[in-house]
Amino acid sequence: WVNEAKKAAAPAIEKIKEYIMQSAVVGFDETGCYCNKRLDWAWIAQTVYFTFVFHGKSRKGQELEDRFGDSLGRMTAVTDRHSAYFALHFLNHQVCLAHLLRECQYLNELDKEQEWSKSVENLFQEAIHERNQKPTESIDTKPWLDRLDKLIDENLSKLNGKFITFKNGLLKCRDYIFNFLRNPAIPPDNNASERGIRKLKIKLKNSGCFRSDLGADAFMDLHSIVETTKKHGNSPYNAILALF
Repeated sequence: WVNEAKKAAAPAIEKIKEYIMQSAVVGFDETGCYCNKRLDWAWIAQTVYFTFVFHGKSRKGQELEDRFGDSLGRMTAVTDRHSAYFALHFLNHQVCLAHLLRECQYLNELDKEQEWSKSVENLFQEAIHERNQKPTESIDTKPWLDRLDKLIDENLSKLNGKFITFKNGLLKCRDYIFNFLRNPAIPPDNNASERGIRKLKIKLKNSGCFRSDLGADAFMDLHSIVETTKKHGNSPYNAILALF
């Protein structure tokens, strides 16, 4: 039945992939998954209305190039800071502020006397609040970047080396932190992609691995259909029944 399910799902999967390739803003994420005693990777590409989860052999950006080709150049990619995403020729990027805020909170706990990471955290929280207050407006990013630049320019030599590492990381992704302000269609975080791949992680915690490539591919195809169906407010149960 696994093979039948995969064959039946193929037209829907192609259509989901086609819609994602036409999208201007796409969230991506990846996670390790064991398949037939081998460490492979599960990737997700998702938008407000569509989710495409697929099985890859590596964590390299080539996995996305192979599936999406030139369409990557028309997308703003919403991601974490995994280097593979920044090696690809996307139109633009938005790094996940939820990840950056978690790092700020870690630094706040690491050194409770300093104020630098608290200031960075406040800056990001204020930017998110600004977007929430003006959900449809294009917001000028210059004042926000100016504030960030002042924080990046501060001398942190007396603090733990992890502060400098984080500051250097902010400098590296500086141009991709506040793009969600300029374009209201861009979310400030990659939480939707993480949620979309979470069920796969739960499945692997219970079963440990996939026994075959076919099983992994079929699971991810069905998962893509279920998640896409839910985004359209329809019944996942009926969507799966419709395949048979």
